[in-house]
Parts: sequence; C-alpha cells; structure tokens
Amino acid sequence: MGCIPRPPPRSAGASRPMEKKNSNFLSILDKVGKVRSLDRQKLLDELGRAYQEMEALNRSLAEANEQKTKLLEQLKLQASDLEQQIREDSLTGLYNRRYLDFRIENEFSRAKRYNRNLAVIMADIDRFKSINDTHSHLVGDEVLKVMAHLFRHNLRTVDFVARYGGEEFVMLLPETPSSGAILVCERIRREIEGYKWGALRPGLAVTMSFGLTCDINVADHAAMLAQADARLYEAKRGGRNQVRF
Repeated sequence: MGCIPRPPPRSAGASRPMEKKNSNFLSILDKVGKVRSLDRQKLLDELGRAYQEMEALNRSLAEANEQKTKLLEQLKLQASDLEQQIREDSLTGLYNRRYLDFRIENEFSRAKRYNRNLAVIMADIDRFKSINDTHSHLVGDEVLKVMAHLFRHNLRTVDFVARYGGEEFVMLLPETPSSGAILVCERIRREIEGYKWGALRPGLAVTMSFGLTCDINVADHAAMLAQADARLYEAKRGGRNQVRF
C-alpha cells in the first residue's frame, strides 16, 4: 500500500492574520458592550429623572387636591352661614318672616292637597313697648330670647315658629286640629305668665296673647294668616293674656 501524504505544516506566518481578525472582533465586541453599557446607564438616568418628575407632579396634585378640599369646606361653611342669615332672625335664632312666607305657603298647599289639619297661630307679647320704655330695650331683647326658648321647649320638631316682626310670632302646627292647637297655646301662655321674669329684672312681668285658626277652606295662606291675626286682635281687645280661636 502506498503512503498517504501528510499536509504540509502551517507556518507561523499563516496564523497571524487569523489572530489579528480575532483581536479586531474582540475589540469590536468590547466597544459594543461599552456602548450598550453607556446606553443602559443613560436609560436608567432618564428613567430616574422621569420618576422624580412624576413624584414631584404627584406631590403637586396632592397639594392641589388638599387645597381644593379646604376651599370646598370653606365654601360649604360660607353657604351654610349665608343660608342661616337668610332664614333666621339674628336676635332670637328663630326663623324670620322671609322664611315664614315660604314655609306657610308650602304647609297650606300640602294641607289643601291632602285635606290635612293645619293650625296657624299668631302670638304677641302684651304691652311690649311699655317693657322697653320701663326696663330698657336690652331687657326687651332678653324677653324676646326667653320667648324663643319657651316656644322651642313646647313645640314638636315638625312644628314651625318664626319671629314675624317686633314682638309678634307665628307658629305653624301641621297635622294639628283646633283642640290640640288650643292646648299648645294655653300651655305656652301659662309658662310665660309663670316664668320668673323678676330674675331678669325686678318688677318685670310678661304675658302673651294668641290668635289661631285651623280653617284651610280659604283662598290662600295669606287669608289664613289674616284670620289668625284677627283672632289675635280679639284676644288683645278682650283683655290680653288669652287665646282666641
């Protein structure tokens, strides 16, 4: 058998180009890795800045929401105060005549629509001008405040009482027949008569007259109020400190 010839051995010079190529390739890879590393760091930095900006924005939004909440609370308080000023008498804390006009119209309409009882009462402090002239207007103001307290003490939560003007008051008693309304008036009248007014000012005595109606078969709420006023006049003319129906 013949011998297979061996390939000639590589010379040292033949391996140098390959080593150079390998070195260049590794250098390129190293540069690419560095670029990628730089890009990654740059991306992380940008993400960090974006996160900080988002946190700052969230804080600003939270502060804005807090300010908005406080502003809404202030507006609610102001609206409540304004509504109170519109509806209430500043001296006695009772409802005022403006709100009475609104309330009596509604109560009258409801009573007419459903054929329900409604008592309208007009009350007036007897000789109130004399109280002011004799004991001072400050004492007169205190008398009005006491009256407001006695009204609240003797009326139900569904009832309504307003300062009509000066020393006059109007009460609305829904779902109340004349017999019940008379009892309420008499109870208040007796409490006023028996109140210890001398503790407020020695020699002070206070009474009140009442006129009431339960007649809903009239033209409107104004006519019903006029009836109560006419009954009050009768109580005054009849000697005061009494209830007329």
